[in-house]
Amino acid sequence: MMRSWAAIVVTAALFLPAVGQAKKTEDYRHSYDQVWRAAVRLIRVDQGYPIRDRDESIGYLLFDYKNDGRTYPGSLEVIRIEDQGGGPVRVVIQIPAMPGYIERMLLDKLQKKLVDEYGEPAPRKKPEEPKPPDEGEDEPSAAHRSL
Repeated sequence: MMRSWAAIVVTAALFLPAVGQAKKTEDYRHSYDQVWRAAVRLIRVDQGYPIRDRDESIGYLLFDYKNDGRTYPGSLEVIRIEDQGGGPVRVVIQIPAMPGYIERMLLDKLQKKLVDEYGEPAPRKKPEEPKPPDEGEDEPSAAHRSL
């Protein structure tokens, strides 16, 4: 009996689609406020998708993606990542019931919207290389020698 249940579970796992696995991520060099505002306008105004919940302070919004008269739950996160190299902001979009190219399309539209509305972002700052010590720095100054 136990083996038959195990066979059913394994068979079902092979044929059921993986839900919640898909997500697309993109880093942007625009400010958090610019990305948040553009993302909300993209989802609600440009695409016309209803927003079910949102919180700017922690950077998420839940929306309903519409396709062929049906709606699918989606989420968008805006994450501050200033010190991680890719940009100051990372956006993660998930619409688990849809193919990944839908999420990619929305990220591409967000990139275009950011450039159209705010212009190209400032170039990424290069980390400063440490300066070599000046010659003679190892010797104490005259003020320190007199102590």
